[in-house]
This record gives sequence, structure tokens and C-alpha cells, in this order.
Amino acid sequence: MNKRVSLIAVLLILVIATPLVAKTQSESLAPFWTIGLNMEEIDESIFAPYKLTLVNIWATFCPPCLQEMPALGELYRELADQGVGMIGIVTDVFDRNERVFQANLNTASIIVEKTKANYPHLLLSEDLYNLRLKNSQAVPETFFVDSRGKIVGENYFGAKNKAAWKKVIESTLKLVE
Repeated sequence: MNKRVSLIAVLLILVIATPLVAKTQSESLAPFWTIGLNMEEIDESIFAPYKLTLVNIWATFCPPCLQEMPALGELYRELADQGVGMIGIVTDVFDRNERVFQANLNTASIIVEKTKANYPHLLLSEDLYNLRLKNSQAVPETFFVDSRGKIVGENYFGAKNKAAWKKVIESTLKLVE
């Protein structure tokens, strides 16, 4: 009987707390400042040329992240003229030790080159962390923003193949048209 009461109490706490957790997540990925893999400065203006931008959070140690990157690269090349952009946010490059940072940066750059995921990849900054990534619980995680950086549509956890991402992109694009 006590186990059942405890289980019900835990479930009630989860049901009550879940909306609170969702509300703490930012509804925008702007304003922010960070640097890209090539050490260029990047801010929220990266979204402006596109009606919709797919934002893919990934890590160099994540096999599913690396498996979906070739498909994302193909989609980026195919859909850019339809107003769809793409960025990756690599989460595990920064380190206070300069040698470790350079090694991690090189690893990320090699991955992008090998997977032909030739869209912009951003390094995790305090701005990006505070706006959106502090609530991220898994990689890969993907969401979409409009031309001003406002988050639109669903949040997706896990990797998808090209056909699945294309379907998701097409349905999400309708939300901003």
C-alpha cells in the first residue's frame, strides 16, 4: 500500500512539475553571440536570410549525431533556396586548457568535413547555453527557429534519416509561411 501511495505521489509531482519545466525553456534563440568552428563571430543575424532554420545540437562523442549529419548536409544543400537554413551547435569543444580546446575543435572540424555537413556549426557560448541549451538533456536534439530566432514547432530528440527530416522540415515550414 505504501509503495502505491509513493508511486502516485511521484506521478503527481511529475505531472505538476512538467509544465513548469517546459515554461522555463526560452522561446527564442536570440539575442546571442558565439563563434563558429572557423573562429568567426556569429550572432542571431544568422537566421535572417531564412524563413526557417533547423538547429541541431550535437556532440563529437555521439554516434547517432554523426550518423545523421550527412543527411542534414544534403538537406541543407537541397533546401536553402526554399528558405530553409541549418546550423549545428557542437556542445563538447570548449575547454579551459588551450591544447584540449584545439584538439576538440579539430575533432569537430574533421567530423563536419567527413560527414559533408557543410552548414554553419557554432560553439557553445554562455548566451546559447542560457537561452536554450541549459535545459537540453540529450544529443542529438533538434528544434527550429524563424528568421528572428523565435522557436517554432516541435523539439526532436534522437537522430532521423533524410526522408524523416525532410517530412519534419516541410511540416514545420508551413508554420512560418
